[in-house]
Amino acid sequence: MTKSLRGALATNHYQYCADPRFSPGVLQKSRLISAALPCLLGVGSLYQAIASTLDRRRFPAPGQLFQVEGAGMHLRAAGAGGPTVVLETGLGGMSSAWAWIQPETAQYTRVVSYDRAGLGWSAPVAGAKSARSAARRLRGLLSACGAAPPFVLVGHSMGGLLIRVFAHLYPQEVAGLVLVDAVHPDQHLRSAAIAEHMSTGFRFLKAVPLLARTGYVRLTGLFNAWSQGLPERQAAESDAFLASYEHLKTTRDESLAWDTMCGEVRQTKALDALPLAVVTAGKDVLAGQPELQAELAGLSTDSVHFVVPAADHVTLVTQRDHAHAVVKAIRHVVQRARGSNQQRCPKRVGHAAE
Repeated sequence: MTKSLRGALATNHYQYCADPRFSPGVLQKSRLISAALPCLLGVGSLYQAIASTLDRRRFPAPGQLFQVEGAGMHLRAAGAGGPTVVLETGLGGMSSAWAWIQPETAQYTRVVSYDRAGLGWSAPVAGAKSARSAARRLRGLLSACGAAPPFVLVGHSMGGLLIRVFAHLYPQEVAGLVLVDAVHPDQHLRSAAIAEHMSTGFRFLKAVPLLARTGYVRLTGLFNAWSQGLPERQAAESDAFLASYEHLKTTRDESLAWDTMCGEVRQTKALDALPLAVVTAGKDVLAGQPELQAELAGLSTDSVHFVVPAADHVTLVTQRDHAHAVVKAIRHVVQRARGSNQQRCPKRVGHAAE
């Protein structure tokens, strides 16, 4: 059940982060020092090479590979009915991150998750990253797998930028959007806290591919916190790819295209009455974020905005209880897209019961 709070922004739902600087959230900080010696001696690189080979054997692609623009792209489909829901991950994400959300959504419609080029099980492609190229490849992938429009697009974090550009390029193929703690294209320009978080994070990401190649990322479990809460199999898949040189190199490359992607989104139009749901994490929030999230909800005249007070940016997707709020938001947009006979509800801000 969602409590409706009409009118003013419900800032009491948010717990603010004291330190805006980026941190990967290392689970065992003692490893940060103990892992340095084998990496300096060159043993870490050998360990990385062997472990990466074993990972490829342990974790075969759970979905299907389709050729798109000459490269294999991984997609996993479940459920039946329409409109088809398309799940788009954020920076550094992959299809395994939707382990709680995809099967629940499949109970009432067809839903697909996939890996962008160079992430997860999808092959890398040459050339600079952009939201337009990502949208074009996604459209080609959906065609290759036989998914027919219209689509309900779900974007987490940076994925919110990508699905907004897709909706702009192919408006007749989109039936609704769900923005899951999604990026606002001006967030780093309008919030000093967000700007610091992003600048420290992007500086860190520049060194990550090298750290992965030397084995340091794997030995320290540098990004293992990002999979906490997922089912055991999907958490292990995520940990493996978040220690992979190719996956992390693509993550770095996408971060370098951030300004390009934000610029592409600024050129898009308002969504008019396209069904829209915005789901916002309420924990470890940076100053300015609630107001920016409310602006995203204002992109459409047919929108709802849910705040999940106990969830942070990552656990909103990876923790089962929090992910359930995302599933409910997707269901709402799917029902609106199906032309539900329910009376159109006014825009509202609420918190999702957990």
